[in-house]
Amino acid sequence: MFKRGRALIVTIIVVAIILANFFSPFRIEQISIRLASESIFQVGSLTVTNTLLCSWLAMLLLVLFGLLTTRKLVDVPKPLSIQNVTETIFELLYRFVQNFAGSRTRALFPVVATFFLYILTSNWIGLLPGFGSIGFWEVHEGERAFIPLLRGPTSDLNTTIALALCSVISAQVYGIRFRGFYQYSSRFVPVKKLVAFFRAPFRGEKASVRLLLGGILDLFIGLLEIFEELTKILSFSFRLFGNIFGGEVLLIVIAFLAPYVASIPFLALEIGTGLIQAFIFSVLTAAFLSRAIAMGHAEIEEDEETGIPLLLGGSQASERSL
Repeated sequence: MFKRGRALIVTIIVVAIILANFFSPFRIEQISIRLASESIFQVGSLTVTNTLLCSWLAMLLLVLFGLLTTRKLVDVPKPLSIQNVTETIFELLYRFVQNFAGSRTRALFPVVATFFLYILTSNWIGLLPGFGSIGFWEVHEGERAFIPLLRGPTSDLNTTIALALCSVISAQVYGIRFRGFYQYSSRFVPVKKLVAFFRAPFRGEKASVRLLLGGILDLFIGLLEIFEELTKILSFSFRLFGNIFGGEVLLIVIAFLAPYVASIPFLALEIGTGLIQAFIFSVLTAAFLSRAIAMGHAEIEEDEETGIPLLLGGSQASERSL
């Protein structure tokens, strides 16, 4: 008898969902997908868009979360407390960054953790109820258009490009900080070889053709390095934007075709996608930061006559230092 009652309840729920999908007054009758973010209001010359507004909201949530987590710190937190969960997440992320940075982890971790927390928050708040559905109507080019008040920050290409720029610029800043401006800039421009070649005639020395060719080759490699840094901006920004915006479009289409229960599996998928994209962005940033500050395990010297780099590793480097 009890089993029949449960089966009847399940049947009623399924039929109610099907009827709601077709006859609900809240059913979406028209969908509108836009790449660009929509303007909400103007503050002087600053145009506040819905994605910019949600970016500020994400920062506010992170500040409140930090205050809540550090309000009552204890040496031994409870297993399911906010402090314990936060410490576990940070410890896992710290250990992962340590695989790239080694002894420099403490210097790089604040930047990597900031990227991870901000991108994760921005990805997830776009999935909350009201995002994309709460807004106002306005007449645009003679047609009535719906303008959402809230929209996920990372579904805007402007936000992802800004994050990519911060990541690439951080790598340059850390490289200059740990390696020095002259040594780090030699990654892009072989200043030492070119200066040595042009100064040779003034010092009564014979300019080496090999030194010039080596400088030209290093200059070409430096141009490739500059191009690589620029392509990082494109790859970082479009990867994050494409995945988040594509997920947003998917949820809108599913809500249009079959709302309510049919959207739940796709919503869970987007939660996982948001986490993975934040993790990938942070890990790649950690790898590029580590590469920028890496000094190498071998001592690099140049032959005085040819200017060809010589690698002294192991016992040779030790003997040289002695």
